Amino acid sequence: MEKNFVKKEENVETFLFSFDSEEVRQAEKDVAKYVNQQYSIPGFRKGKVPLNIVRNFLAESFEEMVLEVLSDKIEDAIKDENLLIPAVINDQKMEGEGATIEVMLHRDPEIKILDYANLELKIPKKDEVVLNYVNNRLEELRNEHAILEPKDGPVENGDIIKIEYTIVKDGKKIADKKVQELNITPEDDRPIVKNVIGKMKEESVEFTRTFEDSDNEYFYSVRILEVLKKNPLDLDDEFAKTVNAEANSLEELREIVEKEGMESFINWQKDFLRQQAMDKINDLVEIEISDSTLDYFVQRTIENSKKDKSYENYLNQAGSEDKLVDNFRKGVFDEIKKTRFIHEIASKEGFEAEEEEIEAFAEEMAPYWGISADRAKEMVSTREDVRSDIVSTIIRNKVLDAVVEKASISEMEPQSEEEQQEAADLHENSSQD
Repeated sequence: MEKNFVKKEENVETFLFSFDSEEVRQAEKDVAKYVNQQYSIPGFRKGKVPLNIVRNFLAESFEEMVLEVLSDKIEDAIKDENLLIPAVINDQKMEGEGATIEVMLHRDPEIKILDYANLELKIPKKDEVVLNYVNNRLEELRNEHAILEPKDGPVENGDIIKIEYTIVKDGKKIADKKVQELNITPEDDRPIVKNVIGKMKEESVEFTRTFEDSDNEYFYSVRILEVLKKNPLDLDDEFAKTVNAEANSLEELREIVEKEGMESFINWQKDFLRQQAMDKINDLVEIEISDSTLDYFVQRTIENSKKDKSYENYLNQAGSEDKLVDNFRKGVFDEIKKTRFIHEIASKEGFEAEEEEIEAFAEEMAPYWGISADRAKEMVSTREDVRSDIVSTIIRNKVLDAVVEKASISEMEPQSEEEQQEAADLHENSSQD
């Protein structure tokens, strides 16, 4: 097999692989051997069919199978090469007693990273964020410790209800008169929640639903057993004593919650700045990448979205297939730029994920995975996919921290109420992570 360079366009190199008559002859024998093992040809004992008979039996398919055997040899020859996507056969044909196969190799695109020193990043003023954190946390505590009272009216957001439900699939009950308590909130868009809003105690509702990863249809029958209304406690000294044993007054409770907010602000600020840096990476990268490379990833994205049944939602949001393809294309392009940036900076700075860091990360994530710290560490050792994700996250964070360290960080101007609320929500979520 002879390999000759043909051309390079952006990140795609094209090579012509040539096979002489001896190599083609061996490929023909391999095809004949395969056919003898897998098929029976009338008039011949299985496994004893001559090559010329196999050629005539397969007709045009024989040449295709020979070229497939030769392409497998190419695949084996380039298996250790660093490719962004699998090799693509551009053209293949028999030529005289030999054969040629033209292959396109999509490599990681070359990039130019612009100077990211003094990258402008902004952070909300600490006092604003902490104040909103305190207000939100106190409101949460009011709701968590609210007095529950029976309600005669219809189910509304904010209520707590007790239901009895039955689920039938294909005529078979998979849940029979199960009792469950539901907290009715605007954010919960499950059918079992949305369908009971407006209903009264002892009323029933029936509906069917399917799940994104399945075509199976489930029939639900739900009866409301009890409706409870939350009456949040007043913000006073008694409230403070009720929700926190260390607080003797509302003022002391505010101080405790404010301290929580101050402690979590540092971690929140780090995540906030990392996300800003990540969002600005695309402006720091110049990249040359082939349209055919992007086309491959766009097609994969479309196939995956159809497989997980999210394609129709994306299509509805985009408004047309052309717009959806453009959206996918931009998303793929941006993701490749970010991935290459992180890889280049990590390589340049020598960033790696140490074993202690991997275990510490797994231990930190254990509560969110619903497992013990020991089990999380065990997963890192036995699950390569989990370990790989953790390593990627650690290295990515080190790169982003390096960008933030060189950035020019300033405080944001006073925010609108909506922006303040968004910052407080981000802060609160970070404090829970």
